[in-house]
Amino acid sequence: MADAFTQAADDGWTDGGRAPGGLTLADPLPILLVDDHPENLRTLEAVLEPLGYPLESAGSGAEALRKLLERDFALILLDVRMPVLDGLETAALIKGRARSRDVPIVFLTASRSDLGEVLRGYGVGAVDFVMKPFDPELLRSKVAVFAALEGNRRALKRSESFLRGAFEAAPIGKTVLDGDRRIVRSNPAFAGLLRRRAESLAGVDVAELAHEEDRDALAAALERIAARERIAAAEPGAAELTPATVDVRLLTSDGGAVWVEAVVSAIEPEEHASPPMLVQWVDLTARRRVEQARSELVLEQAARLQAEAVAERLTTLQQFSDALDSLSLPRVLAELAGRLAERFGAERLEVELRQEDQEHPLILRAEGGEVRRATDLAALPPGARWHELTLAIQRSTIATVRLALAPGRALGADEAALLEELGERAVLAIRRAQLHEQERRIAEELQRGLLPARLPDVAHVELAAHYQAAGLGAEAGGDWYDAFALPGERVGIVVGDVTGRGIKAASTMGQLRSVTRAFALGDAGLRSAGEVLTRLNRYQLAQAEMEMFSVLYAIVDPRGGWVQWASGGHPPALLRTRAREVRYLEGGNELMGIADVVYDSHEAAVAGDDTLILYSDGLIERRGEVLDAGFARLAEAAKSGPDAPQALRRHLLTRMLPEDADLHDDVTAMLVRVLRHPPTGRRRTGPGRETTIRSSFLDQA
Repeated sequence: MADAFTQAADDGWTDGGRAPGGLTLADPLPILLVDDHPENLRTLEAVLEPLGYPLESAGSGAEALRKLLERDFALILLDVRMPVLDGLETAALIKGRARSRDVPIVFLTASRSDLGEVLRGYGVGAVDFVMKPFDPELLRSKVAVFAALEGNRRALKRSESFLRGAFEAAPIGKTVLDGDRRIVRSNPAFAGLLRRRAESLAGVDVAELAHEEDRDALAAALERIAARERIAAAEPGAAELTPATVDVRLLTSDGGAVWVEAVVSAIEPEEHASPPMLVQWVDLTARRRVEQARSELVLEQAARLQAEAVAERLTTLQQFSDALDSLSLPRVLAELAGRLAERFGAERLEVELRQEDQEHPLILRAEGGEVRRATDLAALPPGARWHELTLAIQRSTIATVRLALAPGRALGADEAALLEELGERAVLAIRRAQLHEQERRIAEELQRGLLPARLPDVAHVELAAHYQAAGLGAEAGGDWYDAFALPGERVGIVVGDVTGRGIKAASTMGQLRSVTRAFALGDAGLRSAGEVLTRLNRYQLAQAEMEMFSVLYAIVDPRGGWVQWASGGHPPALLRTRAREVRYLEGGNELMGIADVVYDSHEAAVAGDDTLILYSDGLIERRGEVLDAGFARLAEAAKSGPDAPQALRRHLLTRMLPEDADLHDDVTAMLVRVLRHPPTGRRRTGPGRETTIRSSFLDQA
């Protein structure tokens, strides 16, 4: 297989042609998934499908190599430990082929401690490692970045090929000079002017090719460009960067001379290197050719200036759109006001937003470099004049922007056109933010109604719970908790997390919560924890929703002194004993909603004053931090916390979630304390949840 793979390196299709299977340059390259476990491939496909890239799977290294002979890929996700031909050997063969050596490879491994395996992976060309079990959002982010980088690399390669072809096929002579004014490269047209072979000109001092009487003039033109580059490097923008031109005579190989116009311009140098130069040699022996060349030069300069202006305009628009992307409505308006005021030099700028559900419009005012809320429109500054821009969508006005321009200041045609284009981008950002706000409110109301309003009264235990939504704009999460009494003075505790965000995740969460409770209470409430999760998983698979989720279900028997649990891909519960010793209750099966699995039940002893802590990953995960650090932080916080569940809940949140924490995932927790001396009467613990809901945009602006 390795020999066939290497032999085919020069037989594949090129970027200028069509690949087997009909793939063209306009199509996104597929991503290759390599793993010898079919269930892992299905999981990868489900996680990566939202990115929009075509996905191909291979069950072995040999199959992956065969696929690489047939087509190109934007990225390869490669399992390290495979039979026969493992991931490291497969990667070495891929990197040994000229056509595929630059394709990024991300290794998938379940090993968290084998440093040698990681180093060998990077040694054979891996760009990253992803540990199993992986976070879907993190994996999607990495895959999107590396796939985009590969696309950019291919585009750059094609661009370089086009530029090289343009240089070689140019009808006028072109040479590239190094810092010592020696020829690094010349095209056939220049060699034809001198009636010499192009390779014989490499390394020649260009001044030696000029007539004796013209060498000083040529040297002066070259020095002029070099001096401008030195000034520009020291003081950006201080030097004129237009090309220098000079008419000189070049000596031909037969002893003759040809008049040419040398157009000298600088090429951006590499760091700490003398700037190379591009010299274009226009034949002046015939008047017609001279006029044609000069006309082409003028057109080229005009086209370049126009292209630069267009590029600058597009850059401004893109930066403006990026600045407003994924912001809440008040931040969109504040960013809009501040950027427009700065861009157009307005002494005062006001954004008035009309809101269907509000009696009065929302007004933001940018003045003196600050953006503030305003209750009414301001008077025009003395001597200033208003420039008004209406922001509308589908002929419906949603906002008005007013710029107070200084006396004598007016927007030119280009500025007014740019303002209109920026307004169009702003309309989309405002509308998107409004829709996100609306969707978030709906999703939060749905979540609020689906979570239990109060915790149950159960003898011999104290309960406390917490739910806090992440601050992710219009998206609502799928975390949930539940608690219910079981026969025999037992209590059932559930904490779950549906992957994804938004109304879909929230509605799925509510359905799973209800079904979990129904299965737990079925058969007189005597089903084991593992049996409940097995039935729940099969129920979800039968819905064909393709929603992955994790659940931890625990049954606490305070009289019997035991806890039984089952876990479907969920973080383990933490048990704190009366002596303030802590340990995680390990044991569980894979993520739910993927494949039909029989989930195992596990048991441990509990005693009076022991506390069981169930939670979602939002409590322990932090960006840029390994998961083990979150587990250690929770264990330390539990050791030092008070006994009462409500007080312990507040203590854990203070230690785990700093006041300035920017939550990227919902936080859910359930605390169950087994009473050492069961009370004679029933106990009611109070509200069953404490939900943090972001304020409306009127309070945030």
